[in-house]
Amino acid sequence: MSLLAKELKRLKIIRRGKFVLKSVEVSDFYVDMKKAFGDPKAFSLICSELCKIIDKKATCVAGSGHGGLPLATAVSLKLDLPLVLVRDKDKKHGLRKLIDGYVPDKKDKVVIIDDVFSSGTSISNTVRALSKTKSKIIAGYVVVSRGDASNFKISINSLLDHRKLLN
Repeated sequence: MSLLAKELKRLKIIRRGKFVLKSVEVSDFYVDMKKAFGDPKAFSLICSELCKIIDKKATCVAGSGHGGLPLATAVSLKLDLPLVLVRDKDKKHGLRKLIDGYVPDKKDKVVIIDDVFSSGTSISNTVRALSKTKSKIIAGYVVVSRGDASNFKISINSLLDHRKLLN
């Protein structure tokens, strides 16, 4: 078992019960990745492991939502790449921007970072928002995959499959 899997098991990030996921599907377990974000050792390990697998051609890092933004921020700092902050929905006040921070253009190669992949709702929304920039999305990177990403619109790379944490 990997050091990361041991650390996430130690933190008991798998919760049993009945949970409604972002995709509105119901599951008998939940991956509480934010619990790991609150532990400096675990969060640092997650970021280090993600940085090892991210495509070296990436010119910027994108994240959205409560799970993706902290990870994307940490990864962008560690890799010294610009950070793209993508909102879940259009902002109705201020500058009304969907994308904050660095705004990629057609010369950029973007990687999308998120905490958990279930059905890909969050990453799909991020891809949709980024499509307006004409940038090239290289791939998505997540800590835990709990869904089938084989037919997803972009390649999804994960550090762990959820089954490693259920046992």
